[in-house]
Amino acid sequence: MQDAKKVFSFFEEISRIPRESGDEKAIADYLVGFAKERGLEFHRDAHDNVIIKKPSTVPNCACAPVIIQGHTDMVYVRDENCKRAYKDGIGLIYKDGWLRADGTTLGADDGIAVAYGLALLDSVDIQYPDLECVFTTSEEIGCLGADALDFSLLKGKYLLNLDTEEEGVFFTSCAGAFRNELKIPIERETVSGLYPLTVKIRGLRGGHSGGDIHMGKANAINLISRILSALGDKVSLFSLEAEGKTNAIAIGAAAELFVEKNKLKGVMERINGLEQDFKREYGNRDDVSIELSCGDMREAACYSSEAQKRAVAALTVLPWSVLGVSFAIPDLVESSANPGYIVQSETELSVHSLARSSVGTRKEEIKAKYAAIAALTGGESICTADYPQWEYRADSPLRKLAMETYKELFDKEPRALAIHAGLECGFFDKMLKEVDIISFGPQLEDIHTPRERADIASLERMWNMTCRILERLANRK
Repeated sequence: MQDAKKVFSFFEEISRIPRESGDEKAIADYLVGFAKERGLEFHRDAHDNVIIKKPSTVPNCACAPVIIQGHTDMVYVRDENCKRAYKDGIGLIYKDGWLRADGTTLGADDGIAVAYGLALLDSVDIQYPDLECVFTTSEEIGCLGADALDFSLLKGKYLLNLDTEEEGVFFTSCAGAFRNELKIPIERETVSGLYPLTVKIRGLRGGHSGGDIHMGKANAINLISRILSALGDKVSLFSLEAEGKTNAIAIGAAAELFVEKNKLKGVMERINGLEQDFKREYGNRDDVSIELSCGDMREAACYSSEAQKRAVAALTVLPWSVLGVSFAIPDLVESSANPGYIVQSETELSVHSLARSSVGTRKEEIKAKYAAIAALTGGESICTADYPQWEYRADSPLRKLAMETYKELFDKEPRALAIHAGLECGFFDKMLKEVDIISFGPQLEDIHTPRERADIASLERMWNMTCRILERLANRK
């Protein structure tokens, strides 16, 4: 068995480097420095994708090159009470067999792939074919790095994608996706003699907008829209915002309303009643909490009556959660949509969503829904970061080898599944016509949330399995 100390050492090093999506220059600098120190061939592009190559450690190896692939960026989410700044990197905590972060996301998605790749490239005693380690950027915001990658630099015929969060599961296909920005125009009118009432939804569990979308978790944007719809013209809307990421289920949202004094008690009672309704609906699947706070009477430039109706109507019919299940693959979500965050200006409400589907035509259908909402509200629908699905291959020697290796090492039956979340495998499948792909990884939980944690023993097992797969490939005649 291979010692995993190097994996943890490299993960600790890259955790010191801030690497939120779109901010990957520093991690790319680190990777280039790593390659230069070891005299390894490397390529870095304008998008900070980095490819590092290393020759086989087996003399006269007959196997084609193997691509080891993961992404350098992470979803950076802080707990409300976290005192660590983004520039300070991730504070790691080893406890009770788990690795987690101090008040933030851990970044094991997909920092573990980077650490595995570096540990392989740094090794001298592991047998493997020629390696092409591909570290891509901005995966979490639409696979932008993979979309820009120069695939002509790669000769690999096997691809190990290390971006899966459930040990023993080998993904064989994934959904495609796109991001949507729905812009709704706002006209304002001044109101006076009213009292500000702030409504905050807090404490939701959140989760991955692909892998967790079927779990029936609450989305804060959906809940706040239901509150606004129920209150109707009893309130005037001043502001509406929700922080988050499109690939994470929204855990918080806030609206500032203005209410007549004689209606204030009734409005608050109605909201408290809705809170109880939400608690009953979601039961033990989620933790719904609504905070209310009142201020002193003041003048404010609120949405006009018509602008408020348009905005609330748009949010009410906005696609969210599971939109369809597959009839070809059991238990697979086929299509979904997740409103992830809301930004408001004086003149515009901007709602950002991520939609996924394993069927290309269903993606187009969801795009049409956003366009219809924009047309009905006089707004604009902008779709970006559209990336392809990875289609299932019935005959995959790599899948067979990987699953056999897992059972051989751990005496457990592996599972081959399709995943509703997006993987960069779709780009490699599209651009490298003959490549055989498998995606796997160690046990991670609650990714894209401050509760994210990684099973230390699983990290070690999957490291050993990766080494064993490469060894078997390298020694094939």
